Amino acid sequence: MAFPVWHFIGIGSGLIIAVVSVLHVFVAQFAVGGGIYLVWMEGKAHRENAPELLLWLERHTHFFLLVTMVFGGISGVGIWFTISAVNPGATSLLIHNFVFFWAAEWTVFLLEVVSLLAYAYTYPLSRDGRLSPKTHRRIGLAYAVSGFMSLVLINGIITFMLTPGQGLVTGDVWRGFFNPTYVPSLVVRTGISLILAGMFALFTAPRIPSPEVRREAVRASSLWIVLPFFLLLGGSVWYYMALPPDRQQAVMRRTVDIRPFLETYGWMLPVVFLGGVLAFVRAERLRRPLTVLILCTGLALVGSFEWVREAGRRPWVAETAMYSTGISVAQTERAEREGAGSASGWLRTIEAAERERLPLADGLSRGSALFALQCGVCHGLNGPRVDIVPRVRRLTANGLEAQLLGMGARSDVMPPFAGNAADREALALYLESVALPRIPSPEAP
Repeated sequence: MAFPVWHFIGIGSGLIIAVVSVLHVFVAQFAVGGGIYLVWMEGKAHRENAPELLLWLERHTHFFLLVTMVFGGISGVGIWFTISAVNPGATSLLIHNFVFFWAAEWTVFLLEVVSLLAYAYTYPLSRDGRLSPKTHRRIGLAYAVSGFMSLVLINGIITFMLTPGQGLVTGDVWRGFFNPTYVPSLVVRTGISLILAGMFALFTAPRIPSPEVRREAVRASSLWIVLPFFLLLGGSVWYYMALPPDRQQAVMRRTVDIRPFLETYGWMLPVVFLGGVLAFVRAERLRRPLTVLILCTGLALVGSFEWVREAGRRPWVAETAMYSTGISVAQTERAEREGAGSASGWLRTIEAAERERLPLADGLSRGSALFALQCGVCHGLNGPRVDIVPRVRRLTANGLEAQLLGMGARSDVMPPFAGNAADREALALYLESVALPRIPSPEAP
């Protein structure tokens, strides 16, 4: 609560994080599996003495470079920007607890960039004999290993948010990093990464001129969808079984914020597998529209998995330490005793301005600030994601205050309200005002 919060009217700040994160994770996991795929396929092309396959692979490597390093790099920065602006408390918690792991990940990422650039731009040297194919594959292997190490490091931090295990209780960062879902999550993400490598290869393979070479590339790539599917399926079951009982119940709850995405993930698993089988069977007649459709199923798979994982940890960012709002347990207890302003200098500034009747920016008030701090991460305001307006429209201000008083007790997916009676009144009045039906003003004569 000590930080300012970037609050969006309409779309919702949480939805912006979701969109940026899903797109980044989609490309980042392609970067992990794609590195392994490139080295494997290059070795296959040399063993089979297939120069046309190598020419396609060189073009595919440049496509891979642009997608992963340009879009992946920009969206990675976008994640840091959005989470820092929308939920600075959670961002601070993860940085302070895992600072050396982040440093290691950024070092590994630098190695990724250098090795991938070297691998892509030494293809001509390998092709004309100035660089041995074995040395070229070693450069690619350096990228593949560094890409996988990046996944290994990030995975521990992400899984800590869902299952911190004994890390917070003992203060042992290693126990927080290697938490109960670390290994099953790594298996799931490795399976997804390999599948995405095959999907993106199918996207560029139809451009190979030779029908025979195109058929071979498509069939080999489709197996990268079919075979890792079993790794993904087994990892998904293992992941769920590794969750504590309360998190299993949270994942299986029938609410609009998680149930549709859990069902989507369940449907996408067989659809992805059948897409790989279809590509293998129709290798000679595979066309770009089908490859785009297969890629879309991969995006839906990644997006639904990430949404379920994020929603499944509510009401926590890290269990027993910080709520999903980015407000710590200690701050919440203090705010309940002394008011929300005791934990937020920004809120105290607004309160002082209202007492002195100083002008504030249009729409800014104590109630709107409380909404941004405690509701906006999950709820939209007249927006597409968990819109709060229809949920509060049937309630009076007194009813809203009663709902706020019961938060954390009546619903286990919502954290307790961090504030006293005056704060609840201010937020209730604000919610009542935004839920009022808007009557269009009459046109001027």
